[in-house]
Amino acid sequence: MFMLKKSLTRKIYKYTDKITVNALKETESTNKLAKQAALGGAKEGYTVIAERQTGGRGRLGRSFYSPDGGVYFSVVLRPDISPQETTFITVAAAVAVARAIEEVSGKQCLIKWVNDIYIDGKKVCGILTEGALSKSGEKLQYAVLGVGINLFEPKKGFPKDLPIADSIFNKKVKKCGIVQKNKLKAQIIAKSVNFFFEFYNKPHKSDYIKEYQRKSLLTGKRVTYTQNGETLIGEVLGIDDSARLIVKNGDKTTALYSGDVSITNVEGVF
Repeated sequence: MFMLKKSLTRKIYKYTDKITVNALKETESTNKLAKQAALGGAKEGYTVIAERQTGGRGRLGRSFYSPDGGVYFSVVLRPDISPQETTFITVAAAVAVARAIEEVSGKQCLIKWVNDIYIDGKKVCGILTEGALSKSGEKLQYAVLGVGINLFEPKKGFPKDLPIADSIFNKKVKKCGIVQKNKLKAQIIAKSVNFFFEFYNKPHKSDYIKEYQRKSLLTGKRVTYTQNGETLIGEVLGIDDSARLIVKNGDKTTALYSGDVSITNVEGVF
């Protein structure tokens, strides 16, 4: 991990004064460590990186499979935003990581609203943003951006109960040496962080929102979603400038702020 950290620090050239890296071989959760650091006063840009997580978590507290072959990192942020604007951190990160993966691998990425990145119909990355409110409750005290990327296939492969999971690089790349693997890891992390902070520091969200919309995996697809406790089927019309998913069900059009959405093959009239 020392060589990865050294290589990574050199590559995050745009924000070397902002980024502090804590690189680990294994940890329970990079988000958990980053949140502890944030509560302890860590400055914006403090980043925890691990090659493996034993207790990774995704949205809604679900387990996030985090084996060898991947890279997992969490960044402490101190944004001057309301809790309602936290979604834009996830959106900016999704576009940033998708760009990074595309530049390093040459493969096209699509984003499954709101926080997953897919290549050829398979999930290769998940993103989770967590935060804590200030004493007033009107702003965030801090936010932690967590990213998990499947770079190489795990030694034992992906579990059968995760049929949508895949890695960015194929088995041929998997067999390359540790130096080459660390180089690929450092490139993707550094590019992800650089792109993210470029978006994060911009006063306007239009640049990355438009790219987020263009990269939507769900647009034009039939999906199953839940609203007010009811499971519904609809057609995704797109994503609006507030990062809401626009779904049409019959004569009704709904803008979803959050929730579980899955592509379905069930026939229906929309």
